[in-house]
Amino acid sequence: MIKQLGAAALFFLSGSLFAMVCPSSTSTDNPNFCSSFKTAAICHCTTSGLPAGMCQDMNALYNRMMSVFGSLEQACTYQKHTSRQVCIDSWNCYRRGGVDSSGRACSGSRRACQ
Repeated sequence: MIKQLGAAALFFLSGSLFAMVCPSSTSTDNPNFCSSFKTAAICHCTTSGLPAGMCQDMNALYNRMMSVFGSLEQACTYQKHTSRQVCIDSWNCYRRGGVDSSGRACSGSRRACQ
């Protein structure tokens, strides 16, 4: 039970009221995707109640999601702010670059954000 409550607070892309005050990221092929995804992620993370310091580190946040949910697919299934596939594509583009599931170049350049 505590783990699930922590997961709810941890995963910043919830369908809560807080989601309405946070910006959405641009599409994964937009040249501004990296900065917009990080801004949205930090906002959702901090408004969920997690410490701002943890929310600033995208690697730590991703690793925490993996420890709670076990996989990106499970984490993205849990969240309600975007579709599961948009969530997966966004994290994959942010971390790995390449192309998203629709074949669009991540950030327009295929480069990872980190």
